[in-house]
Amino acid sequence: MVQLNKALPTTGEWECMECGYIEEGSESRRPLKCPECSAPASALEFFSYEDEGEEWDRTEDEDELDDDYEDEEDEFNDYDEDAEEDDR
Repeated sequence: MVQLNKALPTTGEWECMECGYIEEGSESRRPLKCPECSAPASALEFFSYEDEGEEWDRTEDEDELDDDYEDEEDEFNDYDEDAEEDDR
């Protein structure tokens, strides 16, 4: 019996960077265009299912977003406390 050492195609999702459309598929079969917004193939980015187990690294931008969210949450809580005082 002859065994062929063919690698299985990498499976994952193609995401359109223009409209956010997601399509399951393999890395070796890039769609010709986005079926949702007709963006060209170059607008589609492949995300492998195999990458899901890798550790995620935060970026400075994500840390800034967290800080902004906390600031907005603090502002909301301050506003909410002021509204409660006005109701009394």
